[in-house]
Amino acid sequence: TVQGLLELAGIPYVGAGVLGSAVGMDKDVMKRLFRDAGLRVAKWVAVLRGDWSADPARAQLRVDKEIGYPLYVKPANLGSSVGISLVRRAEELAPAMDLAAQYDRKILVEKAVEGAREIECAVLGNDQPEASVPGEVVPVNEFYDYEAKYLKEGSELIIPARLTWRQTRRVREFSIRAFRAIDGAGMARVDFLLSRKTTKLYVNEINTIPGFTPISMFPKMWEASGIPYPQLIDRLIELALERQREKTRTRYKYQPSP
Repeated sequence: TVQGLLELAGIPYVGAGVLGSAVGMDKDVMKRLFRDAGLRVAKWVAVLRGDWSADPARAQLRVDKEIGYPLYVKPANLGSSVGISLVRRAEELAPAMDLAAQYDRKILVEKAVEGAREIECAVLGNDQPEASVPGEVVPVNEFYDYEAKYLKEGSELIIPARLTWRQTRRVREFSIRAFRAIDGAGMARVDFLLSRKTTKLYVNEINTIPGFTPISMFPKMWEASGIPYPQLIDRLIELALERQREKTRTRYKYQPSP
């Protein structure tokens, strides 16, 4: 919503526009666009909070039939792994749905990629985006939840990720495809799940405003790619101004021919 305010005010800003920001927040719509772009995503269904409240047995039957266990339950519009639960058995679904429903009207139920490695890649650019070297997060908990991200020491960040050259190429290629699929701009971090069992690569989500402290993954991956932190900030400002100049080429008032 902040992007919309800046658009109305004619102020250049860093990062995705109104559409990219909104789609990048809604995990359900995001995954639909990834799927249409030919990117592999984990099987999922979206359940509205009202439907869950009105008939939880029907919603559970749909989840059992279409997804199966283990699975993750997430608020569709949220970040930092808040409200996410790993559900291994049917009897654990209801508490997980109730938790997610506290945070959003739309709940994402997603098939778990068990034992997956968590791979991340940073994207920089507007119409010609570039991808950094990938990194890997080894969470201290079973998955990279809020506690593992912010409260508990022990999670390990590995940059560059220990991948084959072919896996690295695919991560970078898919990151750019994901960025373009949501009409991204400026910056983004794309998160992947790499199955240890099948070696299949799944796009998990895209973050249009990634963490940006000097020790966050986005700047660290670009530093490993040859762009230090101060230069990265300069580049992001340049991209924001470039995007603003591009907008001036668009006609906003229709003038019919005489």
